[in-house]
Amino acid sequence: MIRDEQGSMSAFLAMLFLVFLLLISVCVEGIYMYTARGKAMGIYMSGLSHTKGNYQKELADMYHIYAMDPRYHKKIETDFSDRMKESLDQNGDPFRFQTGSTKISDILDLSAQKGEVLKYQIRQQMQYEAAGDILKNLTKKIKAGEDQKNELSGIKDQIQKEEEEAEETENEKTLTSEPVKKDPRKGFMKLLKEGSVPLIMGEKKVSDLPINIVYGKKETTKQSAWNFMNRKDVEKGLDEFEKTASTDSFASELPVVLYATKYFHFLTDTTKKDGIKYEIEYLIAGKDSEKENLGMVFWRMIALRFVTNAACVYQDPAKEKEAALLAASILGVTGFPPAVAVAKNLLLLALAYGESVIDVRNLADGKKIPAVKTSSDWQLSFAGLATLNCKRKPVKQGMSYEDYLLLLLISQKDKRQKYFRMMDLMEQNIRRKVSDFKLDQCISSYKITQNLKLKKLGFGGMILPFATYTDLKMSRYATY
Repeated sequence: MIRDEQGSMSAFLAMLFLVFLLLISVCVEGIYMYTARGKAMGIYMSGLSHTKGNYQKELADMYHIYAMDPRYHKKIETDFSDRMKESLDQNGDPFRFQTGSTKISDILDLSAQKGEVLKYQIRQQMQYEAAGDILKNLTKKIKAGEDQKNELSGIKDQIQKEEEEAEETENEKTLTSEPVKKDPRKGFMKLLKEGSVPLIMGEKKVSDLPINIVYGKKETTKQSAWNFMNRKDVEKGLDEFEKTASTDSFASELPVVLYATKYFHFLTDTTKKDGIKYEIEYLIAGKDSEKENLGMVFWRMIALRFVTNAACVYQDPAKEKEAALLAASILGVTGFPPAVAVAKNLLLLALAYGESVIDVRNLADGKKIPAVKTSSDWQLSFAGLATLNCKRKPVKQGMSYEDYLLLLLISQKDKRQKYFRMMDLMEQNIRRKVSDFKLDQCISSYKITQNLKLKKLGFGGMILPFATYTDLKMSRYATY
């Protein structure tokens, strides 16, 4: 019995030792697997960073926008797999890997998500450039533009009141001892019909290169000068101006506006540039020719200036009196009070519009103009309205052509269009260097999945647990 008990004890201790050894081996195997996974993940992340380094160089140099070069996209899976295999095989550690399949998926190009991908990169880049002083300055200028719209309703009310008062004396003819004068509006309207580009630029050379619209929406609406011989046409113009987009959300649009003025060319930009010259004008107008974009921007700047100039005219008693006498003189003895009141208001509005044309001429020449006019700043007289001849009065401190481009960009109704039109410009400009470049083939975000096999740890020729290899799958997103 004693020998049997000793044998049982030996067998029990041997079994206990085997269990203990098995537990030790499982723990060692777990540590081995954990360390091997960490090693593989480090190499995987290094490979992922390597793929991000293959960005499109021209896009980065010209616009500081980063995306994978389409030429690298064709070989990314092979390149990533080879890099993983080389790095794993060259390690001097005891881990033994076999590389499996590599797959790239969940691809987002720069044109994806309705412009949000490009918008994100622009915001990331410009978030540190919108300093407090810049924001304060822009806020002041934008407020000046918004105040112009608020003045419009006051002008319309004043016009309506004057015409109602004139109708009360409808049966009284307006007699005048002055000879009948030539209406300056006729010569003025003749100039306006020539178009905004010759009206502003005169004989200066204007670029008229075509713009290849791929991502943006081509603007088909036309904008022309108002007819100051017709009351209803002017009223329609005033009503349309009131419907223009508000600048209330300018803070959210500030990064892209700053980006546009930094990386895209415009009329008064003094830096030399090949190809398209009026790029910001295209972001605003959306036409497929440079000249049309410039013309549309000129009309919109004239409209912006018109309201503040009209407010100045109606606050000047001398100009109101002169307009009333001129209206009576134009109509002569046939002029009834209501007709004279209408003619007077149309003359005042025509003068304000003509003054706006002179303002935009100053802006196009690279000069500045006052945000709000006073009588001392006024340039155009009724005598010069027909020919738009006057002595210009630009100022040193005021608003520039670039400032008005900013206002027009911020007040766009379709906020997304500026991003799509940026894509058009980027693609067209880069194609001057890389003929087959396409922005929608530049990848901004992607996921790489790498499959591996890890050989398990062996003890004395035995593999624990009993499978030879374990599968590893690594997957991460890469975003520029």
